[in-house]
Amino acid sequence: MLTIFNYPTNSLNSVNLNFEHFLILTLIFLSIGSFVSTLIYRLSPLNNFSNYEIITFRSHCDYCNKSISIMNLLPLIGFIKQYGKCINCNEKISIVYPITEIVFFFIGFAFVLTYGLSVYSVYMISIFSLFYILFFLDLKYFFLPIAINILIPVIGLTGNIFFSLALDESIMLFNISPAMFSIIGFLAAYFFLWLINFLFKLIKGFDGMGGGDFILFGGIGSIFGPLSLGPILFISSILGIFYFIFSAKNRKSKIPFGSCLTFATIIFYLHNILNF
Repeated sequence: MLTIFNYPTNSLNSVNLNFEHFLILTLIFLSIGSFVSTLIYRLSPLNNFSNYEIITFRSHCDYCNKSISIMNLLPLIGFIKQYGKCINCNEKISIVYPITEIVFFFIGFAFVLTYGLSVYSVYMISIFSLFYILFFLDLKYFFLPIAINILIPVIGLTGNIFFSLALDESIMLFNISPAMFSIIGFLAAYFFLWLINFLFKLIKGFDGMGGGDFILFGGIGSIFGPLSLGPILFISSILGIFYFIFSAKNRKSKIPFGSCLTFATIIFYLHNILNF
């Protein structure tokens, strides 16, 4: 048995899932993916959903505005059943919906097969869901909604205090508690980006990055601790350079640094569990 981020992993042979469990988990993971896709659409700054409507508003076609039936809302099945088109107006349904559902199917089972049916798996799927939402909202709209962004440091703090979510050697190196591990990680990350932006503004006269990036990086620090900040910031900077180079139309515009941070964090996480 291995120990990654202070949490025991399972060997694949030790995870026993019968067919009934497989079906239930499949439905859960596909449903999470469907819900995440809906949140990305409704949280877009182009839409005017209230906080209440984001969760409760009945799903409908964007073109004909007709409500989608319960059967056609079933994850993946509804898309296949309608042949990828609205059954009322025949307009194409975005391929993002089934792709996201499939992504969460594989990610969900990856966590379950690695960490079992555990609190750790729930936390990691929750964090991945938040990162997924922020990645695409920032990539497409340069928008990091505070309601989603602030959940990351909350999960990081509570996860490390109660479940040792992602503690590393710094907790022993500096002789600090799990709570201080997360708090120091958050403050160091938040104020480091704030300082960079402050200096940039002194020179250029305008902000170089948004406050959402500060909170996001702080949240990442609250999960993985202060020693994670250097590698994650380095990887995200490299990703930002590649984005700048290969997105010619955006060279005089912005770089979605929040997307770079989330993707860099995933790479950092994979590096730690795969040891590559």
